[in-house]
Amino acid sequence: MPLVAAYHRPTDITEALDLLASPGRIPLAGGTVINADRRPSSLEAVDLQALSLDSMSVDGDVITLGAMLRLDEVMQLSDDLLAEAARRELPSTLRTVATVGGTIGAADPDSTMLAALLVSGTIVHYAQGEDRSLAEHLASPSGLIISVSLSLGAAAALETTGRTPMDTPIVAAVGRRFGSNVLLALTGVGPHPVLVDAADPTRDLAPPGDFRGSAAYRLHLATTLSARVMEALA
Repeated sequence: MPLVAAYHRPTDITEALDLLASPGRIPLAGGTVINADRRPSSLEAVDLQALSLDSMSVDGDVITLGAMLRLDEVMQLSDDLLAEAARRELPSTLRTVATVGGTIGAADPDSTMLAALLVSGTIVHYAQGEDRSLAEHLASPSGLIISVSLSLGAAAALETTGRTPMDTPIVAAVGRRFGSNVLLALTGVGPHPVLVDAADPTRDLAPPGDFRGSAAYRLHLATTLSARVMEALA
């Protein structure tokens, strides 16, 4: 992200929405990519850290995470899938800064954390009072995210392939079983992680190729890793 031209720090949701209503203003969540390059711009940052959006609450098997909750705190959850996905998302120094809402907003196509949220039935809650599934949000992002709610406790599996064990996966397959139903998500096969048909995971996929792997190789990985996840959840 280029250098920002101005910085705002609202203290309540109404003020934040008023600021973001003006063109050229963007919400600042964890700030892990702010000023990543040095080009000047006309963008103005609206910092969300004073809005008390970093809470976590549990109601049975449903957990609600504030948009400003740090990934380092997600790692402390008893749910093995979310904890492991948060660990894999970023180096330890950045996990203390990166947030749940920022991860969703960035929509990184390689995000294991987003894939884990997708298979957990995540619902996105907006400041404007609306709710949408995470899959719907990723397909058409809009609105200021204040929290997400998701289901925990179901059996889960995660399979990845990267150039090295610690490298960002070329493709990752993540699954959760809810009774007889399995939710399966893939990374590295589109503009953002996607939910796929567990019975035919590569249907309608057209992954981009790059220096880490061709489109054909990514489809091969998607098939292989999905099969491993399904076997683990059988």
